[in-house]
Amino acid sequence: MKFNPDMLRVYFIGGTQNIGGDKAKFIEQLTTACQSGITMFQYREKGKGALVGQERLELGQTVRDITKQYGVPLIVDDDLALARAIDADGIHVGQSDTPIQEIVKQADGMIVGLSVHDPNELMNSGDLTGVDYIGVGPIYATNSKDDAKQPIGLDGLFTMNQATLKPIVAIGGIHEDNVDAVLKHSVSGVAVISDIMQSKNIPLTIKHLKGEA
Repeated sequence: MKFNPDMLRVYFIGGTQNIGGDKAKFIEQLTTACQSGITMFQYREKGKGALVGQERLELGQTVRDITKQYGVPLIVDDDLALARAIDADGIHVGQSDTPIQEIVKQADGMIVGLSVHDPNELMNSGDLTGVDYIGVGPIYATNSKDDAKQPIGLDGLFTMNQATLKPIVAIGGIHEDNVDAVLKHSVSGVAVISDIMQSKNIPLTIKHLKGEA
């Protein structure tokens, strides 16, 4: 699948660990989100309480079926073998994951994303040829990731916009009440975990995240 920055507009990320290990609820929320207009999904089954091994693979195959049904690009977090096994559209890595240059070499035409916190990390990431987009954050404080860094705020997001020409998706503590401020900073979109995973009205939440409500 060819990358288009519009795919980043509402980028949903998650796994069962983000919804108390409730696999059925996770599938329900993902299905509703796909029906309601998310533009990309990242399968991130990682961290405390996450599924492993065969269970993780089988859920990934279900995720692939759902996303394919609704035409939503599927990205896998830091696991090329899993991405290949479930026929994902892309792979995303962080600073402590596999070096980005190795990912690009092995990605076989997949969409490639990289998480970056600040200009120093961007510079230290080296050659970003073949990287399609940059995930920048956390913008605000977040409880969705155990290893989240200090928030960079809107000023930090502005600085990162000046530092790269790559499409940026902003992440970290973004929700319906602050998304408008983030969208004013020339980002291609926003990435969220809990705002959709915990939403009681996913269609309305997604409209807010798109700046349409």
